[in-house]
Amino acid sequence: MRNILRQLALIPLALAAQIAPADTIFEFGGHTYKIIATPATWEEASAAAAEMQLAGQQGYLARINSARENNAILDAVMAHLSEAQLAASLAADGSDTPFIWLGGSDKAREGQWVWSDNGDQFWEGDFNGNPVGGLFTNWGVQPDNATGNEDALAMGLGDWPEPFYDLGAAGQWNDLDGNTTLAYVVEFSAVTDLRLAIEEPVMGGIHSGIGAARGWAVSSDSIVRIEVFVDGEYRFDIPHGGYRPDVGDIFMNIENAELSGFASTVNYSGLEKGEHTLTIRATDGFGSVIERSTYFNVTRFDEPFIFEDELTELGWSTFSGMGKSFDINGAIIGGERYNITLEWRTSSQSFEIVRIEGAISETGKN
Repeated sequence: MRNILRQLALIPLALAAQIAPADTIFEFGGHTYKIIATPATWEEASAAAAEMQLAGQQGYLARINSARENNAILDAVMAHLSEAQLAASLAADGSDTPFIWLGGSDKAREGQWVWSDNGDQFWEGDFNGNPVGGLFTNWGVQPDNATGNEDALAMGLGDWPEPFYDLGAAGQWNDLDGNTTLAYVVEFSAVTDLRLAIEEPVMGGIHSGIGAARGWAVSSDSIVRIEVFVDGEYRFDIPHGGYRPDVGDIFMNIENAELSGFASTVNYSGLEKGEHTLTIRATDGFGSVIERSTYFNVTRFDEPFIFEDELTELGWSTFSGMGKSFDINGAIIGGERYNITLEWRTSSQSFEIVRIEGAISETGKN
């Protein structure tokens, strides 16, 4: 039974269920992009994009204004989609290569290609046509309306078609039948306002016993998960929503920012002596993720948990104090003799042990 209790003493006191990660999100040029791997028709993808919001900004199928933006989207998509997801996003026109939907269309009038976010025309005609208004284009030998109903814009994720690959290369655009089901990229004219701070453990501080991991996180899209990692290993989730009027005063433009606190008890004595790194990862309802890390040192008794029936005696100890700390020399804790230093911590409004060393007796033994 005692061994079981010792094991339980090492377990954090706040645990929560794991949550699957969101689709990939990345930023470029002050905009945010979200890759949606679930195939959809162009109309379905466009409608889904319009229902999404980031920091109050409505989403739309990606609009591309430069070669750098085009490459950024291609690189992100290729890094994220698996082989199975690529195979599920094939064109239906014989290209035999995967594509993703972008926000261009000529469904209103054949050959008049416009962006769905605001109706800007960027191309006039077929593959012999011309860009409009100096806007960026990146067609292959396209658009060609090959099937007679190709009114939606897509980016190729490989060269096409077999066997000559002479109509387009990865990153170039093609016109496709809008009823084809493809993965797609949603763009937002905003970046996340997700913010995170760790207040404890204190950077460079010394901790022991049962302490806390705490701080705050805010986002316009609501915080859905706070994860804790120690030395790179996932440990537990922390409940979020504690009352923090000071944070609310700073982020007055974010609704419910005053309900941003998180805190959990942590058994620091369950860690080895020495330096450790604690990382907090916050995820909001949009899927944006932010991480912050702090390093700290652990000092501890020889055993991670001292039970009631183990000898603890301060009667023969000596005490001395100066400034914000005091020393206890010769304390018997758990049957072992120690020299201990306690220091006042404003953050916890209490004294905390910051030094534990084995005491040397008069005979030269601990």
